[in-house]
Amino acid sequence: MERVQAVAARHEDEAAPACVVCEAALEGARCGHCGAAMAPGGYRVLRLISQSPHGRVYLAVDGQGTRVALKELLFALVPGVEQLDAFEREAAVLRSLEHPDIPRFVASFKEGSGVGTRLYLAQELLEGETLLERISRSRLDEAEAWTLAEQVLQTLSALHRRTPALVHRDVKPANLILKPDGRVALVDFGAARHLARDVTHGSTLVGTFGYMPPEQLGGTVEPSSDLYALGATLVHALSGREPADLVDEGLVLSFEQHLQVSEPLRVFLGRLLAPKRSGRFASAVEALSALRASVEALAAGRSSRVASAAPDEGAKASGEGRGGALPRVEAVTETAATGVGAEAGALRDARGRPLEEAAVDGASVPVAGEAAEVAQVPPSSATEAMHEDTKAPRLSARRRKLRWALAALSATGMLLGVLRFVMAQGGSAVMVTDSPDWGRPTQAAPPAQPAMPPGTGTHRNFRTPWSGESGSR
Repeated sequence: MERVQAVAARHEDEAAPACVVCEAALEGARCGHCGAAMAPGGYRVLRLISQSPHGRVYLAVDGQGTRVALKELLFALVPGVEQLDAFEREAAVLRSLEHPDIPRFVASFKEGSGVGTRLYLAQELLEGETLLERISRSRLDEAEAWTLAEQVLQTLSALHRRTPALVHRDVKPANLILKPDGRVALVDFGAARHLARDVTHGSTLVGTFGYMPPEQLGGTVEPSSDLYALGATLVHALSGREPADLVDEGLVLSFEQHLQVSEPLRVFLGRLLAPKRSGRFASAVEALSALRASVEALAAGRSSRVASAAPDEGAKASGEGRGGALPRVEAVTETAATGVGAEAGALRDARGRPLEEAAVDGASVPVAGEAAEVAQVPPSSATEAMHEDTKAPRLSARRRKLRWALAALSATGMLLGVLRFVMAQGGSAVMVTDSPDWGRPTQAAPPAQPAMPPGTGTHRNFRTPWSGESGSR
């Protein structure tokens, strides 16, 4: 009997609810050990997400099973009125915002009274990990940094273009959520402030050192303050080092020696992190335009480098003797069984373009045929052919004409070569003679004289152009 009672008691202990923070057994709505809530405002707490010296964030569900992030602030632990203002400000700001990369406001309420008062804010739960958690695992590469910057600038642009403008004032890796769908969300609007003017002076000092621009330390706030914070965040994400460790005595964030990035990104970060406000981008929209222009320039430069570094073995072999490498061009023909006809195939280069397009600026291209020869394509003809590539009905005829022209040029060149060879051989035969004077010292030819009468100055093989000592045999 005693054994049965012990087993039953153990099962009762296992079924009893436990605190989500300290795992102590619960006897009421709150943990008697750490004070954690179990069901505030009708929300059922599932687990603890994070906590600070004066508050916690829970994962909770409402009566319909919708998951929310439930923030709790303990009045008795708040060190000053600033924390209370920040909590109430975040609730008011989220209630007025509607953006896919900003958590949606759900509800706000309070429980208790006096020093036991607790404030609650329920907002949309964003799945994912913070950028700070990601950096602790691995730093971002440059492509990821460009993407992060673009998405955060889009969100900041929406905030800064509001009337009045809304400045976050605490952009940092801990307040950026990397969602599973690849988007980046901006959270924690407790430090956000609406600007009645373009620049606000004498505001309360809020933010995180290292991510704040120098003027924010003195209470001056403007939209470029968020741009500076984004630049410091990118430096942290790329280098793995906190910006506070890189700030020198002049409050300048020196990042150049700690990053191995492209020159466009280095220039972009320099504009974001300019110590003076006049040196930064005027707005998030301007920064976003500069970012996209830099990305396009990088992509264009990368494409040109890839094109110039393509394999060029055949062109190098044919171009070395002419003082340089030529673009590699390949002749691709589809030959019928009966031979190469007018429509047997189209000549194309290494990138699959028609040969007429590749033969620009007089580049040498091979000619399809039984005895292919290298010919020079006139630049004007090649350019004209390149512009004709959109006219399909006339393209085949132009290709045939071009092939015939190239073949004619090749045949003409061969004919001229043969004629030059024959003429050279004929000139050497004129020097051959079996005259009896063979072996005597060569004398210069006498001045030209009138032609000899017929029958004189002849040779058995040919007639000499001038009279000499030797006669006919």
